[in-house]
Amino acid sequence: MKREMSNIIKYLIVYGVLLVMPVVIIAICVVVGNRLQGGTMSTDELWQTPFMTMGLMLGSVLIIVFFLCKRWASLSLGRVKQSEVWIVILMSVVLFLGWFFPEDFLISIIDIPSDLSDDEFSDMTGGVIGFIDTGILAPIAEEMLCRGAILTALMKMIPRKPYICILVQALIFGAIHMDPSQMVYGTLYGILLGWLCCRTGSLIPGIVLHVVNNSTALLLPDYVDETFNELSVFPKAAILIASLLVLSGGIYWFHRKYPAKVEHELNAAYLQT
Repeated sequence: MKREMSNIIKYLIVYGVLLVMPVVIIAICVVVGNRLQGGTMSTDELWQTPFMTMGLMLGSVLIIVFFLCKRWASLSLGRVKQSEVWIVILMSVVLFLGWFFPEDFLISIIDIPSDLSDDEFSDMTGGVIGFIDTGILAPIAEEMLCRGAILTALMKMIPRKPYICILVQALIFGAIHMDPSQMVYGTLYGILLGWLCCRTGSLIPGIVLHVVNNSTALLLPDYVDETFNELSVFPKAAILIASLLVLSGGIYWFHRKYPAKVEHELNAAYLQT
């Protein structure tokens, strides 16, 4: 157990270093170059440059490559047969469709302060590079860490209590976002992603769900959220009920297709790597 606990700490440290290191190096180079040219670039101006977003993207790439090379996480299909890949991807998108409006509704009624302003969030996620990182690469990197490396270690520590493992990795998933609002909603999201990973024994469904969720959040116009929030009680309730039915249907499909193994084993295939 001590070994697995130290591994979890190691995974988190490596993740943090690989994520931050390119940003710090690029920031130093940009500031030094600006000073040599007689400039006085502020922190806000620094984050508005595309170089910082490139640093975040590079960090995500390093995490993905490093975790795969070290075999801390795997992109194997697990319990998913090759002939079933497309239906699993489709059902992962169905889970997203069922998750989107209930999550949006929770955000609208539970006012949790965020440390990021709208401008700061736009600086980090704007443009093509920001979309590639936040919408695609960062979700993959987070799945490698939380549902790959950390969930694997937890399942080895307490294999007979898989739902505790799912909850713990979800709490860690929420915490690494380091923003109050994202911590709360990230934890709820992490429970769904962890359960999905355990049932299928693969990171693929969770990656699909995570990427679609993040990409949609970046691409969807603001007026969609505003329109939903301005709806009267009955239309909003109808949409929420329909969404929850879709979500329940998706969960039920995965539950029936990939039932929990006997003897308290959810036993994802990547645990053997």
